[in-house]
This record gives sequence, structure tokens and C-alpha cells, in this order.
Amino acid sequence: MATTIPSLKINAPDHPIKSVTIFKSSKAEVVRQFTLNLKVGQNKIEIKGLPSIIDTHSVRVSGLGDARLYDVVCTVGANNDASYASDSIAEIIRLLQVKKVELENEKRVRRNEADLLVDYAKTLTGEHVPPTQMNSFLESFVEQGRKNLRAITELSEKIIQVDRQIERENKKKASKKGEALGEVNIILGADETSKVDLKLTYIVSNVFWKPTYELHATMDNGKPSSSVALHYRARITQSTGEDWTNTALTLSTLSSDTIAKSIPQLIPVKLRPRPLFGSNTKGGYTAFQNAAQRQIALFPPQQQQQQQQPTGGLFGAGPTQMAATGVFGSSNTAPSSFSAAFPQSYPGGASAFGVSASVSHQMPPPPNPSFAAEEMFEEIAAPDPTTEPTTFVNETPVAISFSITGESTIPSDGIDHQVSVAVLPLEAKVSYVTIPRIEPRVYLHCQVKNSSEYRLLAGPVSVILDDSYVSKTSISDVSTGDDFDCTLGDDAETKVTYSRTARTVKSESGAFTETTNTTTHMTKITIYNKHTFAIPELVVRDAVPTCDDKRARIILRKPEGLADAKDGEEVDIKGEAEGLRAMWGKLVDGKGGEKEGKFEWRTGIKAKDKVMLEAQWEVKAPADSYWAESLQTTS
Repeated sequence: MATTIPSLKINAPDHPIKSVTIFKSSKAEVVRQFTLNLKVGQNKIEIKGLPSIIDTHSVRVSGLGDARLYDVVCTVGANNDASYASDSIAEIIRLLQVKKVELENEKRVRRNEADLLVDYAKTLTGEHVPPTQMNSFLESFVEQGRKNLRAITELSEKIIQVDRQIERENKKKASKKGEALGEVNIILGADETSKVDLKLTYIVSNVFWKPTYELHATMDNGKPSSSVALHYRARITQSTGEDWTNTALTLSTLSSDTIAKSIPQLIPVKLRPRPLFGSNTKGGYTAFQNAAQRQIALFPPQQQQQQQQPTGGLFGAGPTQMAATGVFGSSNTAPSSFSAAFPQSYPGGASAFGVSASVSHQMPPPPNPSFAAEEMFEEIAAPDPTTEPTTFVNETPVAISFSITGESTIPSDGIDHQVSVAVLPLEAKVSYVTIPRIEPRVYLHCQVKNSSEYRLLAGPVSVILDDSYVSKTSISDVSTGDDFDCTLGDDAETKVTYSRTARTVKSESGAFTETTNTTTHMTKITIYNKHTFAIPELVVRDAVPTCDDKRARIILRKPEGLADAKDGEEVDIKGEAEGLRAMWGKLVDGKGGEKEGKFEWRTGIKAKDKVMLEAQWEVKAPADSYWAESLQTTS
């Protein structure tokens, strides 16, 4: 006769969740704890009410003490036993509906009681009730009627309250995302009666978290403080089917799908010739890239240098051969970057691996079709001859974990819930920036240094100044020691005026020259510091137009010396404000600077003082065409 194994049924929501670790791969590791009393021999534990999206192969059991684990089975089915639990929403709604029916039936009985009382009173005549007893009968009739009406009213109110409870539970049911039809069956063996704290660990999906920040800054007598507070927070969304109540949360940047399971195999690399023109080689994986980066030039084919003919410069005299002409200044002779990096003659240069070899300028022969089948090597696809050398970078992902202080409650409702990671006191450098051409307003630019031990992940930043919302920006990944920028709004105590004038002079045409117009443009910018303190650094940005049409020339006159300056080089402006410098704007991803005509002044302004800045340029163009400035949008 088979022995029946004692079975212990557990409803998972009745037991606490000890901890949850949320990964960036939309998954989370949940740890539940169950206190069990084991009997001698085998014990079967049936845990129900687990999420339906549980990873059935991720279930782990620990904390058994001296007990032995015989079997673990995780299944997800259409078992509705979890919905029968006393604390489940479905069961609560069912019990409320039963109570409502009971109240409605009692109310119906009370109404019938009132009808019977009235019908009985109608049957009475003087033969049944003497006049001397009529008063007492009426008093009894009225009192009984009052009791009946009072009971009906109370029942109606109770029915309304039950309806409201049902409505609230239905809203909870509608807001709850996910189902809990997962079940884990565990068989344990014990040599003696014992008590264990069984830990059940499993992976669920439909969990997301993303960082968000609040930067709090303050003003001290109208002057921005150099100390700011960065509130590091996280928004968590989950629809697993189970509520995380009073749980210890850990946020991880690690993706559970990227955990290495084995050391990858290194594939041999072989270099083969390929025709410069024609069909691409099939296959063609590169050995130093991932699957998304399959084209790279190891040894780019030599490009023949073309002889350049002297042509007229865009903004001045014609340059000599191999001379690089500045956009707004004199030409600077310099070799091309390609000729400097790759000399054009190779009278017996060394090969890539040190063996002397002569270089042929002829097209390499096509690859031998039978050569590819000799050995199992990975092929490097040759690049297009016009492709520039490209560098691909693949970094090791950095795994960072944040433990949330205290206990958090995240229901399974698919709504963002915000938890606090840390409040970081940081130092900031505040400068004043204005772009009067666009808007005559001075902005407070804040450069914050991440001096904390936390790495700031990419996310939105809400800027709060003196407990008032100012703006919203975003940051990229900021490591410890790096900086990030934001705006603290505008400075109302600094006044800016911007004016621009233009004067055109027409030159007469000669026998060998055409009629041209020379238009002199001048801008005047005045900044007045109304503060009682000095502004240590003011950045004023402006732009001079550029032109791709060689018929027009633009000559920058002011700021003096800027036309001959290189990108990043500061030019001292003499005779103007003390410490005034001018420079071309910074290059960002190859954009900006001299080639786009963007420049800036940097200076300081004393309290209750002002500074005036001037820019001047000339536009020389044929008079038979109309030339107008247009704004160039950047992508």
C-alpha cells in the first residue's frame, strides 16, 4: 500500500517577499520566505499564487537546514485555486455580492411587513376595535411603521456601502496587471521534526526601472550658491501579477540576459586580397567587431593625390597650392591630413609586420576561389576605396547596484512608482550666458561636478531653484569626477540690449571687373549688471554668416584678431572691457567653431557696471544678385 506524503498548501501572497533585485533587462529576481514545520519523512509543499510570467527554469530553493531537497517542479496553468483565497480580489468581490443579496432580501421582507401592517389596518372596523381602544391601536400602528421604515432605510444605506466597496474592489481588479497562476511543488525530506525558513527565488519579467533626477539649487541674496543637491531617484514599473509590499529593493544595471555562460572561442584571422571594384565578398565577418560591425579597413588602399589648380580664395586672395585657407582670415600653409598620415611614395618601405617589401600601385589580383576552402578562417571584408578609416569601440558593460534604503511597496499596476536612491551634495560652477541675437536674456549656466561615489546613469533632470520648478533637461552617463551641465533659468537683474546696422557701398564696374556691393554689418551688444555683486564670468555668443558660394566673400573685422585665430584659441581684445577675450565656439561632433561662424566673448562685469561689445564684418558680392541671410537648422 502506497504511503501518502503529507501535503502543505501555501498561498504565496500570504507570505512576505524578502527582497527584489531589478535588472535592466526588464526582469527581476524575487526572494520569498516561508516558515515551515516539517514532519519526519517526506513533506510536500504546494506554493500557489505565484506570477504567471515566472521563469519556470529559474526557481531555486534554499534555507533548508538539515532537510533534504528531493524535487522542485514549477508550472503555470489555468488553476483558479489562487482566486479562491480569502484575500484575493475575486473572493472579496464574491463575498460582498453575497452580502448585498442578503441585505436586499431582508429589505424585501421589511417592505412586505409594512404592506401587511397596512392591509391589516384596512380590515379593522368599529365592530373589531371599540372607540376606546382606537387611540392605543393607532399609536401602536404608527410606532411599528416607524420601526419598519427605519429598518428599510438602514438596509438601503448598507446596500449603498456594499456597492461602493464592490466598485473599489473592481477598480483594484482593473488596475492590477498580470495574473498569478504560477505554482511550485517542492518535496523535502526530514530526519526529525524541524522548523525551517525556506527561501524561494525566481525570475519574473515585465519589470522596468529607469533613473531620474532632481537638481535643487538655491540663491543667496540674488547670487547662485556653489553648492547644489542632486536627488537621485528611480522610477519602477511592474506588472508581474504580484504586489511587492514592504520589500527590500535593489536596482542593478546588469542585464540578466548578458551574464556570460562560457568563455568565447577565439577565431583565427586571415588577410586575403580583394578587388577594389566589383561584387562584395560573401560572408565577410571582421575579426575585431561584433555582429553589428562587420566592415572595417585594416589597410586602406592608397589614394592618388590629385594636382590642385590655383583658385580664388573664398574670402581673400587666391591660395597657393597645398595651402589651407581660413574661413574669415589669412591662409595657413599646411599639408593635408591624408598626405601627412600616408606618404605618397614607398621606395621599399617596411611591411606591417616588419619585413621589407616593395609596394605596387597596381590593382591586387582577385582572390583564388579554391583558397577559401582550404582552411576554416574568418574572412575580413575589404572596404570601399572611398571609405575613411573607422574606429569601433566595444566597452565592457559596467554593473552597478543601488540598494534602496528602507522598505518599498510597488504594486503590480503598470504605473511608475518613484523611490529615492540617494541625495548627493555636489559642487557647481555657475556662469552667465547670453545669446542676444536669439533672445536678449542672460541665463544661469550651471556646471556640476560629480564628486560622489555614484555613477550617474543617463536620465531626465528636473531643475528646482529655491523650491520652484525651473526647467527640465537630461544627462548622459556621468562617472565619478566628470561634469554635467544644466540651466538654472534666467537672471532678471542683468539687462541686455542688441542692435544691428548695415551700410552698403556699390563699386563701379571696370573693363575686366564686375559691379560689386560691399555691405558692412555691425552689431552692438550692451550688458548692464544691476546686481550688488560682480559677475565673475559672462559668456556672450554670436555668429557671423558664412557662405558656400565663391562669388561672395565675408571679411571679419571685429572682434579684432579673431579672423586669424584657430578654434579654441583665445584672443585678448584690447581697449575694451578689462579681461575681455574672444574665441571661436567649441567644436561638438565636428560642428560649430569657425566653419559655422560661431564665436563668443568672455568677460566679467563689476557690480552696477556695464560692458559694450561690437562685431563687424563685410560682405562683398556681385551687385546683380540679391543676397540674404538664412538660418541653418542643425540636425
